[in-house]
Amino acid sequence: MLAPLYDLGVRLAALPFGGEEALRRRLLDEAGIKEGQRVLEIFSGTATLSVMAARMGASVTALDVTHGMLKAAGVKAKGAGVRMGLVRGEAQALPFTDASFDRVIASMGLHEAAPSAAMVALGEAKRVIKDGGTLAILDFHRAEGAATRAAQSLLFTFFEGDCAKEWVRGDLQSLLTGLGFRDFRRSFFLNRFLQLVTVKKT
Repeated sequence: MLAPLYDLGVRLAALPFGGEEALRRRLLDEAGIKEGQRVLEIFSGTATLSVMAARMGASVTALDVTHGMLKAAGVKAKGAGVRMGLVRGEAQALPFTDASFDRVIASMGLHEAAPSAAMVALGEAKRVIKDGGTLAILDFHRAEGAATRAAQSLLFTFFEGDCAKEWVRGDLQSLLTGLGFRDFRRSFFLNRFLQLVTVKKT
């Protein structure tokens, strides 16, 4: 997807949840982002979330597999007057040493990976987080209520695809617990259409 269309799509999709900035701000708050922390965003897209974290004084690295997204992220960071690392790579094979980040954040990206790939990416996130550090995830959850389920089904059918359907059928809590994370916390938005999850590395 072209980066400008990606950003527009995210903004429109976030409107029912209070807007893109409010959702992303909530994720950063729940992650406990603070000045001086080393923060990695995986599946960063155009890195709106990374820019926000950098504005909070964090040392941020945004990782995405798509050159076009990272190019747009660089323009966005320059426009915001912040500096951050931009790395092209796979979340399933992070090019970083063990325990090198205080926080890893992921916003609306994990559902785009096949279940096995998402599990590997979460394992990689755990590897690069320091002991006591936090992983924060904002992504789809299986919606409740007839109207909300219908809206989610249409979204998945025409815009997301099979990986998103598999994602919401999975058990994220069990997956994260099985990987060794602790202190699982979760909030829901709009009849469980979205979930915000934080866990700690033991």
